[in-house]
Amino acid sequence: MDTLEQIGHLVMAALAKARELKMFVLDSESRQKVEELMKTAKDSSQKIDALTEATATNGKLDKAMVDSALDRILAAMKGVNEELDRLLAKARG
Repeated sequence: MDTLEQIGHLVMAALAKARELKMFVLDSESRQKVEELMKTAKDSSQKIDALTEATATNGKLDKAMVDSALDRILAAMKGVNEELDRLLAKARG
C-alpha cells in the first residue's frame, strides 16, 4: 500500500471512529468538535483524491517535496487515529 492509500485508509478510519464517538453522550462543545473533525476528515479525503489525480498527471510536483509532505500527513493521521482510539476505549469502558 503506498503512502496516499495509507493516508486515505487512516482518514476513513478516523471518520468511522468519530461517528462512533458521536453516538456516546457528549456535551454540546465536545459534540461540535467531533462534527468539526468529521468535516475535516471528509475534506481531507477529497483533497487526497485530488492529489492522487494530480500526482498521476502533473509533472510539476517535485517528488521529494510530495514524499516529505505525505510522510508528515501520514504521521499526523496516525496520531489522530491513536487519540480517537483512546477516547473510544474510555467511552466504551
